[in-house]
Amino acid sequence: MPMLQTVELYSWPNLTKIIELKQLIHLTSLAIGDCPNMESFPDHELPNLTSLTHLIIYNCPSTDASFPRGFWPPKLHTLFIGGLKKPILEWRPQNFPATLVDLGLYCSQSEEDDVSRCSQLSHLLPSSLTTLRIDRFKKLKSVSVGVQHLTSLQHLFLGGCPKMKHLPDILLPSLLSLNIFNCPKLKGRCSRRGSYWSRISHIPRIKINEE
Repeated sequence: MPMLQTVELYSWPNLTKIIELKQLIHLTSLAIGDCPNMESFPDHELPNLTSLTHLIIYNCPSTDASFPRGFWPPKLHTLFIGGLKKPILEWRPQNFPATLVDLGLYCSQSEEDDVSRCSQLSHLLPSSLTTLRIDRFKKLKSVSVGVQHLTSLQHLFLGGCPKMKHLPDILLPSLLSLNIFNCPKLKGRCSRRGSYWSRISHIPRIKINEE
């Protein structure tokens, strides 16, 4: 077990707790998703996972309400997180390591979603990010405010945000890819005849899907 490098736990309804992680010193990737009854996760041991670069934990709505508390692996590169017991609006600044460049924030259907502006999430967005994913925030209308400090951002993914209308103008010139999925109010604006086209047409990779 200590030699494990990858662990994936998806759709385990009988999983109620993860007791220990600290012995998995060679672990590079940990993914936990759709585990509705997982109540306990030893996040205080994450700093001991010095090889861990990829962490996914989402749609685990029973997870201890104290998580996340700001404990992270020192070499964390990619994090996708959300849909936990504690609503994202209640998360404190997380003291992410400087190595974190790829962050995804997820809002599950069961989570109370009162995030309407990206400025409400800005304290969770470190300036080191080159990739940002915003997924399933039903009330989010804009990412034009609260992201100005993301001067290294190159890749932006927006998915499942039906009220989203505004992109971050200040960051568009530096983007290398823009992915928009199931954001109907943005679809027209980002089409070749839309109001945003002149500001995004330089982006090498643009992908816009409705469903």
